[in-house]
Amino acid sequence: MPILESKKKSLESTQTKELSPQASEIGSGRWRAICAFALSLTLVATVPTVGDFGLTWDEPAYRFSQNRSAQWWEQVAGARTIAELRPLLDPDALLFYWTYGRYGINFHPPLAGQLNLLTHVVFGRWMKDIPARRMASVLEFSLTVMLGFVFLSKRYGLGVGTVAAGALLFMPRVYGQAHLIETDTTGLLLWISTALAFWKGLTEPHSRAWRVLVGVLMGLAFVEKMAAVFVLAPLLIWLLAARLPSIFRRGCKWDWIDGLVTTTAMIAPLGVAFLEILQLSKQLPQPNATDLLYDRPQTRIPGLILAFPLAIWLLRRFLGKVFPKSALWGTERPALEIWTSVLAFAPVVGWLGNPSWWRVTLPRLAHYYLINTNRRGSLPDIQILYLGQIYEYSLPWHNAWVLIAITVPVLTLVSAVIGVFFAIRNAGNDRLPIYFLLHLLTLPFFRMLPTPAHDGVRLFLPTFFFLAAFAGWGTVRFANRLARFVPTRQAQWLQLGLAALVIGNSAWALADSHPFELSYYNQGIGGPQGAWKSGFELTYWYDAFNAETLDELNLKLPRGAVVDFMNPLTNPMTFMELQSLGQLRSDIVLGWQDFDSLPYCWLLTQDSKATDFTRLLFVMKPFYERKPRQLNHMRVASVADPVAVSRAWFLSLLTYAPDNRVPKIPLAPRWVHDYAPFLGRLWGEGLTLVRRPKPYTPLLEWAQDDPESLRDGAKILARDKTPGNNPSAQRLMAILSRTPKDRPGMFTRLLLRVRPEALEEAIEIIITRFEAIRTVLGRESYTDPNSIGGYVDEGIGPITQERSVGSDFNNR
Repeated sequence: MPILESKKKSLESTQTKELSPQASEIGSGRWRAICAFALSLTLVATVPTVGDFGLTWDEPAYRFSQNRSAQWWEQVAGARTIAELRPLLDPDALLFYWTYGRYGINFHPPLAGQLNLLTHVVFGRWMKDIPARRMASVLEFSLTVMLGFVFLSKRYGLGVGTVAAGALLFMPRVYGQAHLIETDTTGLLLWISTALAFWKGLTEPHSRAWRVLVGVLMGLAFVEKMAAVFVLAPLLIWLLAARLPSIFRRGCKWDWIDGLVTTTAMIAPLGVAFLEILQLSKQLPQPNATDLLYDRPQTRIPGLILAFPLAIWLLRRFLGKVFPKSALWGTERPALEIWTSVLAFAPVVGWLGNPSWWRVTLPRLAHYYLINTNRRGSLPDIQILYLGQIYEYSLPWHNAWVLIAITVPVLTLVSAVIGVFFAIRNAGNDRLPIYFLLHLLTLPFFRMLPTPAHDGVRLFLPTFFFLAAFAGWGTVRFANRLARFVPTRQAQWLQLGLAALVIGNSAWALADSHPFELSYYNQGIGGPQGAWKSGFELTYWYDAFNAETLDELNLKLPRGAVVDFMNPLTNPMTFMELQSLGQLRSDIVLGWQDFDSLPYCWLLTQDSKATDFTRLLFVMKPFYERKPRQLNHMRVASVADPVAVSRAWFLSLLTYAPDNRVPKIPLAPRWVHDYAPFLGRLWGEGLTLVRRPKPYTPLLEWAQDDPESLRDGAKILARDKTPGNNPSAQRLMAILSRTPKDRPGMFTRLLLRVRPEALEEAIEIIITRFEAIRTVLGRESYTDPNSIGGYVDEGIGPITQERSVGSDFNNR
C-alpha cells in the first residue's frame, strides 16, 4: 500500500510541475495571504449585489418555513426547565413549527432554510429582511469558489486555481442563483465539499478525519435536498472502478473480511429500517392527501435504529485502537473507511437534521420517501419550455447538454473542452481530472433519464464547478502549448494573458447582464434575444420585478389599483410578500374581488406558464413594460390595464378551441422496442407534451368571409347585452358561451356589463389584424409584438391617457 501511494504522489507531482512549476514554491505565510486576498475579492464581488435581484418564485415559501421554525427556536431559547421544553418536543409541535420535509409549502428538508435564518439573525440588524437571508447563499457560493481555488492551486499552481475560481465566480447563471433564498447553492457547496473531502480521504495519508467528513456531509446533503444525495453516485463509481480492481489483484483476504463483516453489520439495521419504511409507505395516502397529524401508521421500530451503524463504526474504530498491529483491525483501508463513514454518519446526521423527524420517525420518513419516489403523483407537474415546445415534468435527453452550451460564457466553454481533452489524453499520469469529469457528467446524465428537469440550470449547479475546473486546466494547458512558440520570457505573460481573457470574458458577461443574470444566454445562441426566438425562457423567476421595476410601478399605478394575475399557473405569493415587506404600495389591491370593474394584470414573460389569454394580452399595448438594455430590450415584465384585459379576455373567449389531438412523438425503431426499450427516450418517447394551441376556425373564417355581419353582431351585443332576434348576434353569443371556461356565459355577461365596447374592439382586432392574431394563437410561447407589426390594438378604439403611462420606462 505505501508503495502504491508513493507512486501516485510521484505521478501527481510530475503532472503538477508540468502544469505550473511554481505550485510548490509558495511559502505557507504567503499562501495564507493569497487565500485571504482571494476570499476578500470574492466577497467584494458578491455581497454588494445581494439586494439587486427581485423577489423570486420560491423565496416567500422558504421565508415562511424559516419564520415558523424561528418561533420554535425562540421558545427553546426561553425555556428554563424540562417541563417548559417538553411541549416543544411533542410530535405535533415539531410538525407545526418545522414545515419541512413533507407535502406542503416546502417539501425540502431544513438545512438550507436554517442557514438562511442564521444569516438573517446575524445580518438582519444592518440589512433588509430578504438580503439578510440571501447572505447564506452568497457566503456558501463564496466558500465554494474558495474551495476550488485552494484545492486546485495547491496541486496545479495559481494559474489553474485562479482561472477555475474566476470562471465559476463570474458565471452569470450561477452567480445569479447564488443570490437567492433557495436550496441549490447549499447543495452546490455540499456536493463540492463532499467530492474534495472524498479525494483527500482516499489519496492522502493519515486522513481519517476527511473520511469521516464525507459521511457527515452526506448526512447534511440528505437534510438539504434529495438531489444533493446524488453525489454518492460518482463516489461509489470511483471506489468500484479505481480501488476494487487493486484489491482483486492483491488478493488480500483481510481486506475482504473487514469489508464484508463491517458492511454487513452496519447495513443490516439500515435494511430493516428501509423495509419498514416501504411497508409504512403502503399504509399512507398519497402525499398530497396525507395529514401527518392523523396519518400515523403504527410501527414497533424506533428511529433510534438509524444510530446502530454508528455504534458498529465506533466499535470497529475501538478494535483498531486496541489491536493496532492486527492485519484485520489495525490496517488503514481508506476506501472502506469512506464507505463505512457514509453508512455510520449519514443516517444519524440526516435524522437529527430535521426536528420533525425526531418523533414518529419512520412514518414521517415514509411520507418523505413517497414524495421523492413518486414525485409525479405527489407534486404538481411543472411545465417547461424547451426549444419552443412545452413539456411537463421531464425534458428530452439532451436538455442539460444544450443548456450548458447556451448559458455558459463562450470562452469558458472552449477552455473547458480543451481541459477535458487534455484530461482524457493524460489520464494515465493524473487521475484527478478524470475524477472531476465523472462528477461533471453525473447530473447531466441523470437529466437524460425521466427525472424532473424544470427551472433551467438550477437543478445541476455542481456541474458548473467542475466545468470551471476544466476551464482552469484547459487555459493553462493551452498556454503551455503555445509557449513553445514564443521566447521563454514571454511564456508567463502568455499564460497570464489567456487567463485574463477567459476570466475577463465571464466577468464582462456578468457585468453586462446584471441584474438579469438568471436570463443570461451566451453569444453562441445570440444572447437573450436569440435564445427567446429559439424557444427558451426569456425570464422565469420574477427577478425582473426588482427594486427599480417596483419603484416605477409604485409611482405609476393609480391609488387603489386592483392587480391580478388572471392566470392559474402563476404564483401570487411573490407580490403578497413584496407588499408585506413594504416594497409594493399598501393601497394596491392584490387579487380581483370587485366584479363591477376589471383589474390590472401582472404579466411576466414566463413562456412556460402562458395561457391563451395571456398570450393575447402580451401583444396588447401595455400600461407599463420593462425592456432592459441587458436583455437586448426584450420585454421581461409588464402590467396590462383594464382596457387591454377586457380586449384580451373577449379575444380569448372568441378564439379559444380545446385541442384534443394526441401529441405526435417520434417513435423509436422496432429493434429498440424489442431489445432496448430504455433507449426509446432518445426518440422522445415517454415525454409529456402540453398545450398545442389551436384557434377556433369558425370565428376566424367568419371574420374573413363576412366581417360586416360580425361587426353588426358585436355592436348589438355591446349595446343591448342580449342577442335578441338578430342572427349575427345570436351566432356570436353562441361562440362566446361555448367554451368550458365561460359556461353558462358568466364571463361574457360580466364583460358586457362592465365594458361592453371591448367586444367591438376585439372583433375589430380580429378583422384588421387577422394574420397577427393567428400567429399569436399558433404559438405556445409569447410573441414579440415587433415580429407581427406592433401591438395588435394599436389604433383600435380609445387609447386613454391612463394607458400611455409608463412609456418613459420602456427602454430602461
